[in-house]
Amino acid sequence: MARPRKPRPLQWGIPVTHSAFKPYVTALGQLTLAWNELHERMSLLFCTVMGGGYANQFLAIWHTINSDRNQRSVPAAAVENDLNRSNNDATHKYLIDEIRWICGQVNTLENLRNDALHSPLIGFGPHITPMTGLGHLRAQKLESKSDFLAEFRWCRDAAVALTEYVYMINASLSIGRALPDRPKLPPLDRLRGTGTFTGGGGTARPAILPPLTGVSRGR
Repeated sequence: MARPRKPRPLQWGIPVTHSAFKPYVTALGQLTLAWNELHERMSLLFCTVMGGGYANQFLAIWHTINSDRNQRSVPAAAVENDLNRSNNDATHKYLIDEIRWICGQVNTLENLRNDALHSPLIGFGPHITPMTGLGHLRAQKLESKSDFLAEFRWCRDAAVALTEYVYMINASLSIGRALPDRPKLPPLDRLRGTGTFTGGGGTARPAILPPLTGVSRGR
């Protein structure tokens, strides 16, 4: 009696280890690392606005919060409720505005980042495209983009630029220097034709986009 033949594994396209996926894997991997570093920098900013010194208690609080978005709300809440600062302190008002701005930008970036990291991709020969055949909603959003790989890179570079700004604010607070200026960066509409995007507070702000040639990290 002949042995039953083993079913062949279903192959919908080229394997994800194929070289055609390399630029996508690189951009998504770098985006993931940049996103993680951004939140590590924000944890240090939280420690600073809480008064600095021994940070173990502040970091313990930070790491008990189990979502990135809720973690990001903590530095703003801390600085807004600092009773040691006068309501007429212009520097403090500026700090509040900048932390709110950062949170708004990162909240918007989070949506694009989630589309990038959670969308299935499929490859046919050298062509990579979002896999939308099973109705994946985030993949459908990616499919509408003229160049979704460029948007992956945009998200990566935006995360790096925001990380740099958080680092500069924290360093300025730590050594008592003037706070840095908000970064002025080209908008996302150069990639998508969508103009400004909206921060977490609902106010339209110019989208942040560092040059794709790279940004200065200053560290």
